[in-house]
Amino acid sequence: MVNRSRKVLFGGLALVVALVVSGCNANAGPTESTSEGTATAMESVPTGGTLHYLSRRANESWETANAQMVPTSRLRWVHRGLTSWQTFPDKETILTPDLATDTGTTDDGGQTWTFTLKDDLLFSDGTPITAEDVKYGVERSFAPMFQGGLGYHKTLLVGAEDYEGPYDGEELDSIEVVDDQTIVFHLNRPFGNWPWIVSMPAFAPVPAAADTEPETYGEHPVASGPYMVTEYTKGSQAVLERNPHWDQKTDDVRLAGPDKIIVDMGLNNDTIVQRLIDDKGDDKDAISNALISPSQFQRIESDPSISDRLANGPSGYFRYIALNMKSPELADVRVRQALNFALNKAELQSVYGGPKFGGEISSTIMTPGMPGYEEFNLYDGGDKGDVDKAKKLLAEAGVTDLTLSLTYPADASAIEEKEALSIKNSLAKAGITVELNGLDSDTWYELISSGGDGYDLTTSGWGADFPSGMSTIQPLFASSEIGNGGGNASNYSNPDVDAAIDAAISEPDLDKAGEMWAAIDKQIMEDAPIVPILVQRTQALAGSNIVNYFIPAYPPFANELVVGIDE
Repeated sequence: MVNRSRKVLFGGLALVVALVVSGCNANAGPTESTSEGTATAMESVPTGGTLHYLSRRANESWETANAQMVPTSRLRWVHRGLTSWQTFPDKETILTPDLATDTGTTDDGGQTWTFTLKDDLLFSDGTPITAEDVKYGVERSFAPMFQGGLGYHKTLLVGAEDYEGPYDGEELDSIEVVDDQTIVFHLNRPFGNWPWIVSMPAFAPVPAAADTEPETYGEHPVASGPYMVTEYTKGSQAVLERNPHWDQKTDDVRLAGPDKIIVDMGLNNDTIVQRLIDDKGDDKDAISNALISPSQFQRIESDPSISDRLANGPSGYFRYIALNMKSPELADVRVRQALNFALNKAELQSVYGGPKFGGEISSTIMTPGMPGYEEFNLYDGGDKGDVDKAKKLLAEAGVTDLTLSLTYPADASAIEEKEALSIKNSLAKAGITVELNGLDSDTWYELISSGGDGYDLTTSGWGADFPSGMSTIQPLFASSEIGNGGGNASNYSNPDVDAAIDAAISEPDLDKAGEMWAAIDKQIMEDAPIVPILVQRTQALAGSNIVNYFIPAYPPFANELVVGIDE
């Protein structure tokens, strides 16, 4: 993913996203291509070879208790969860059983969830994987030493608010082990997305007997996935080799093509990209998490031998302008609607790299790839905006000489400055004066998450933690998320929307829930608390021997579990 500003907002994978780019799927040759050029995910990949992972992270770890990594990431080479995700270049990501036999059952509308483990599951040391191991893995994520991570379960499990992990001998009673293969989760409210939650890192099984040194467990964990860590030098390199007790017949989400994986840590970002561009030696068998700069894209695009190796996402992070509902100047909905009509989104798209590199112009909150997503545009002024319509709405509201402040993180990246200036110039054509207020990221974050005034407009970006409208709509628009570090930068509060959000969260039928989230999307946009800008795209480069490397509509990352090496 190309993302110059990686500041995490509020929680989860919410990001201020600066530059994300797009194109065609990498190495589409070995896959079945359609007439439109999209590739179909391969059902199998060649077996053998050594995969090289070039990481810009100072340290890679296989600790699950505080990880934020999605279920298609390298963390899942080593660990499995109760459920996981199957991704495709050309259709929605789907939830699928992993260690469990199904994606969970509930008999009380989503407040109690039961999962049964598959038969004959073994850890890398040959011991059986049991429900008790899953329970312990979740419990250790509550320990104070493991701060951060994807923590939805910490607010949903009964009694979790006072629990501090298993290291003092205490258990969390709301995680009930019925027998070796059956585990039951008791939640404090109905929650239809729980099957997605149990795909997250903390739900990987951990045998308590092996957790004698929790601080370093992530360096040599007991593996449930197809690979185990056999060598580990912190901040330098890890070597993963096949887990002899992993059985492909029990695993529908990992292809496990390479015989070995070598992870090199702490590499310079631009150096990684240049190595992949040059495509020499072991780098032909490499993938990475490096971010590609605009200057590097020019080189990549000009050479088909490089551009053919570029994985490109059709969808990604949501970029928008939050309109502070506590600002007197924005109290009239017609003013907020005028801003939606006035904005020249095509110019902003150019700031981010144009349709090919920057992303698709957006008019909704939910993004393509999310279940239930519906395309609509309540304020269709065309890509360049409708200045006359905006002026008419301002006149109807009795507003003249409107001046608004635009606050943004000025130290995030140069593109934030260009974005702000573009917005200023765009709105000026509708007679709206915009005063720019660039702040350092920490001050900006404190301001917009405080729940108060002090700004009229702010730019922001968001990435959902799991494929559900809940993972975007609830954190950005629920009244409960105003202030106290919450993500509701618009300070938007609508009791009817809050009730609709609560109903959609509780709905255990995920197809029905998707329809409910789509309806809430329209309900919110009728109040116009934001101006959607773009659905940003993501790109990643791979070596020439890598096959089945693609970025789905969601998540905006390549699926690292399904790649192979074709030499």
